[in-house]
Amino acid sequence: MRQLTLSLLLLLGCQFLPAQNGGDHPHRHIEFPDVPGFLTIKCDLHQHTVFSDGNVWPTIRVEEALKDGLDAISLTEHLEYQPHKADIPHPDRNRSFEIATQFADAFDLLIIRGAEITRRMPPGHCNAVFIEDANALLVDDSLAVFQAANKQGAFVFWNHPDWTSQSPDGAAHLSDFHKLLIKEGLLHGIEVVNQFTWSPEALQIALENDLTIMGTSDIHGLI
Repeated sequence: MRQLTLSLLLLLGCQFLPAQNGGDHPHRHIEFPDVPGFLTIKCDLHQHTVFSDGNVWPTIRVEEALKDGLDAISLTEHLEYQPHKADIPHPDRNRSFEIATQFADAFDLLIIRGAEITRRMPPGHCNAVFIEDANALLVDDSLAVFQAANKQGAFVFWNHPDWTSQSPDGAAHLSDFHKLLIKEGLLHGIEVVNQFTWSPEALQIALENDLTIMGTSDIHGLI
């Protein structure tokens, strides 16, 4: 129950991210109380910059997080999808993390190294956070990339499982491949909230398979 409560608090905290506007607006700073016996950490583990398909430089994500009062963020750039590469060619998939980390060094903000595994269904899109090297995840085989992420000690979660581009009926469905990932201990969480949407089916999948309940902004533009 405590794990579920903490997951829901993190989910709710991240859910408010896209609704925050107006720069230094006095109501922008997000506050959540600590749960007795625990420390509540406000974080967003699904963000993008121009180093994949986002519209801002990594330092902007740091400034937004500071204004929102977050404790940690992860710039989870798409590994396989690089629409800006003609203008911003970068062979190093760790580059946005490095820029953000250097900029955030003077502030009390944790930058978590992450990446978005971007495949067709199954498995679809999944984030790997707390990784050591995003470049090592550039492998063709879908099972091998999850094994490589876990070898680095990653926490891996399934992104927007109800996304209509990959689930036409707008509902999350557990495929045989996802069942294999869960059985092998390679998938640890699932997004129940992604930006403005939430998935009751994803919540049920989380509860039935002991997956961490996630909520993220998946922000591409300005917050």
